[in-house]
Amino acid sequence: MVKVNKVRFDGQTFLLDANQDVDETKQKIVAAMREGSDFVDFRTVGHGTISLLVAPGVPVRFEVVERSAEELERFEIDPLPLDGPWLEYEF
Repeated sequence: MVKVNKVRFDGQTFLLDANQDVDETKQKIVAAMREGSDFVDFRTVGHGTISLLVAPGVPVRFEVVERSAEELERFEIDPLPLDGPWLEYEF
């Protein structure tokens, strides 16, 4: 099993690329909220770089989850859609 950082942003869930600096991403999110709003970029598994508008009041949650290497490969090759009925699926 591989530990993967997962971020839930305003109801959407993303698995972060292993090379994404999570501490730096958290700092950018906090800075964007303090400044009123800003776009924050981060690399994801299967969706490349995502740019999200971060603003006060938008819920953000980070978690560390375990996934198999096979699951991560599958998400990279055939990622789940960003919007859709699967949003409640715990991947």
